[in-house]
Amino acid sequence: MRGSTADDYATRLRVRILPLLGSLPLTEITRERVRRFLGELAARGNRRVTKPRPLARATLKGTLHVLSALLGRAAEDGLVPVNPARGLARDIAAPTSSEVQEVEVFTPGELGGLLGVAESDYPEWHPFLLCLARTGIRLGEAVALEWRDVDFERRVLLIRRTERRGRVNVPKSGKARRVDMSPQLTATLSGLTSLQEAEAALVGRTAPARVFPMPGTCGPIRDDVFRNNVWTPMLRRAALRYRKPHTLRHTYASLLIEAGESLKYVQEQLGHHSPAFTLAVYGHLIPRGDRRAVDRLDDATGRNPRATYGSERDPIVRESEQIHPLVSDLTL
Repeated sequence: MRGSTADDYATRLRVRILPLLGSLPLTEITRERVRRFLGELAARGNRRVTKPRPLARATLKGTLHVLSALLGRAAEDGLVPVNPARGLARDIAAPTSSEVQEVEVFTPGELGGLLGVAESDYPEWHPFLLCLARTGIRLGEAVALEWRDVDFERRVLLIRRTERRGRVNVPKSGKARRVDMSPQLTATLSGLTSLQEAEAALVGRTAPARVFPMPGTCGPIRDDVFRNNVWTPMLRRAALRYRKPHTLRHTYASLLIEAGESLKYVQEQLGHHSPAFTLAVYGHLIPRGDRRAVDRLDDATGRNPRATYGSERDPIVRESEQIHPLVSDLTL
């Protein structure tokens, strides 16, 4: 299990499960009590934010998953006869249309303004921000990036690890991937490595292995320091409302899609497990197309005399004549 996953499970246990079920003996956690627990959890909502809001369906399912794992182990050890939480995920209602939220993105103008503020007011952070914006890699993947993963000749980054809270793991997808670099990012990183080597030579030490060490150190970027001391003030200076750093990843995907790139390419760049998942997340960004394409179907059909309506021949004969050419084409 990844370290970040273990941390997430521990948080769900401490924040959501123990306050409602922690005082009960195992034998009193029945199937009906688990159903009631889910209802109570949904009613409590998310109290960890400034403005309380309903608990997301994914949070409910994730919490139930942790509870079911605990009760499943108790059943294996003979402490309870069966796992009362097993199979209850289907009881969690699907989100309504009003609850489904589309991913947020920066407009090209907003992104340009944000990167401009980074370059002028936070120059030591600008390469890091530019990398996130031009590659769509996750924050932890950028933190863990090393110079040996950068191929300047092919303009490619090898993403093979992620880092969070000092723990290094494989990427979320479980496998490495190659991500293309833009010319602007390539030039910026080339300048960055030269700068790091020059600074290291001045003090008689080795240049950092990390592409983006915490400024002033050779250690990893701390997530809380970046968010509180860099990201949030940077948004204010750019006159932008708060959005998470992950919005840069969504923006990258949206810009590729708007540029006409295939979902397969976007999926490979982002490291999603399938194009179907990419479509589920970003499908609403795909242009609808041109109605004239539908109009042209009439023209295509009209040029085929066998597809013309109004023939006096038997309709079954007409249908067979339309089907046979298709079948013969399939046998080629």
